[in-house]
Amino acid sequence: MKKRLLIAFGLIFTINFIFAETNTEKFWNFMDEDKVDEAADFLKSWEKKNKKDPELYVCYFNMYLQNASKEQVYVEPVLPPNFKGQYIGGENENGDKLYIYSIIEYDDEQSAKAFEYIDKGLSYNPKRLDMYFGKAQLYFLRGEYSKQTEVIKKVFELNKKYKDSWLWSNNETIKAVGVGFEASIHEYIMKWYNTGDSAAYPCMKEISLLYAQQYPADVIACNDVGISAMLTNDMQTAKTYFEKGHELDPSDMLVVGNLARVYYNLGDKETALKYYKIMEASEDPDESAYAKKMIEQLF
Repeated sequence: MKKRLLIAFGLIFTINFIFAETNTEKFWNFMDEDKVDEAADFLKSWEKKNKKDPELYVCYFNMYLQNASKEQVYVEPVLPPNFKGQYIGGENENGDKLYIYSIIEYDDEQSAKAFEYIDKGLSYNPKRLDMYFGKAQLYFLRGEYSKQTEVIKKVFELNKKYKDSWLWSNNETIKAVGVGFEASIHEYIMKWYNTGDSAAYPCMKEISLLYAQQYPADVIACNDVGISAMLTNDMQTAKTYFEKGHELDPSDMLVVGNLARVYYNLGDKETALKYYKIMEASEDPDESAYAKKMIEQLF
């Protein structure tokens, strides 16, 4: 049975009051049984009856995503740059080191169909935030960070209009399902950070700046800009946003520690030490221990 791939759409399944099987459930029953042709035929029939149904396009997207994803196994003398998955180490007959690992790759043609259908669904349902995020996530999985950034920039533009009325799966409001817009954006920023890929950092910075512009009182947004600015070697911007975050919440020791680090990188060791001392006085033992360690290492 194929592994089900659901991207950023939350819970797909719903049951109505008479416990009738929904179209979405029928679709996934076909997919769970590897009846891909039957699933495709079902979607075509569904489309003829209700071509604007957002759940139809969520299903189309997931069908093509599942078709697109292929696990490729490699045996190589070195791991790929920034590889964070699991691997098995070994040696060849000459005693040379080998690594056995797998990577999920995404077929271009099937991915294009997934994008085509999610775009069609969004043309009918422009308030469906989960569908935008699903599209952005597929670009992320394909390593197409610039295209992912363009999707999220579009979301920020629409957020000015739909801020309080974004919808999620089954057309529930994001408030009803507990999805926070700001938290979702921060999650994407962290995904870029965790790649360890320098190609992702400019995207991280661009979206962080949009985040901070739309939510100027958000300490997390300020910290995200500061981190991304440091990763792109823009220390002055990092300093500006860490300082702003500190002004918003002087008790946030994560911001204090980052502010100390950026002052150190700028060559102002006296101010850096001042902020590390503030962090050292924290009641949180982990924060205090971290500050002590940095003071010992840097001063």
